[in-house]
Amino acid sequence: MALTGPIRRPEYTGERRCWPCTVVNVVLLLVITAAIAVLSVPVALVVAISGAALVYLRGYVVPGTPEFAPKLVARLGLSSLFGYVPDEGEERRSDELSEVTNGEDVLLALFERGVLKEDADGALFLSDAFWSAWEAEMATLRDRDDDGVAAAVAAAAPFEAAGGTRFDGITVEGNGQSIWLSRAHAIADAAAVRTLADFEVPESARAPATTALRMFLEVCPRCGGPTAETTTASDCCGSGTVGSFDTPENEVLACTDCGEILYVYDEADERK
Repeated sequence: MALTGPIRRPEYTGERRCWPCTVVNVVLLLVITAAIAVLSVPVALVVAISGAALVYLRGYVVPGTPEFAPKLVARLGLSSLFGYVPDEGEERRSDELSEVTNGEDVLLALFERGVLKEDADGALFLSDAFWSAWEAEMATLRDRDDDGVAAAVAAAAPFEAAGGTRFDGITVEGNGQSIWLSRAHAIADAAAVRTLADFEVPESARAPATTALRMFLEVCPRCGGPTAETTTASDCCGSGTVGSFDTPENEVLACTDCGEILYVYDEADERK
């Protein structure tokens, strides 16, 4: 246990094991092992044994598996094998909510209510008052279990919603859609909506603002560790998400303690 302790990820193993994650990783491991075996059988055996041990201890080997594996299984029509049948709107992510309201209207509302500021060079940053309030809300939600976070996210949704937990994440269902969030994103977004309400930001602008606000995170919503920008997902503590895994050249904002990727930048983003 002393030797394997640093490797183990209890949140992805045991009773909480994500079986789509395990199956996807085992299949990938078999493919890689078979390819290596063509060149060297002994090396292939080492890779197979090491990979199998990691899947057993951590739940997965490939970075970002808990986020992309369930969706991959759903797209292949195999979800029912794991006791999970996705709703019609499963593919939608919370980021898509930002398209409901005009982005300029949201930005204007954030400026008018003292959430965002702009320096002399035109760079955007959060007001001290908003950041302090948002950070305090995240700290409160961080102490809750997954069911408690799910309830908070459902209450913050811009429609009648029910919260749940699935594949080491939080789900929000309602209004004909099903949204999956990592625990970190769920905490950040629910806390942001609460804080935006305290700052009297119009309700129509609160949920659409949450994704963009994550680029200003200075602490990790999940563990409370500090955040930093990194050039690629592969530089970030061995972690990743489906977005950064597919486009490894994107810059990301990540937690330096737990490796959680909190925001993936694109060229249109204005940094702090």
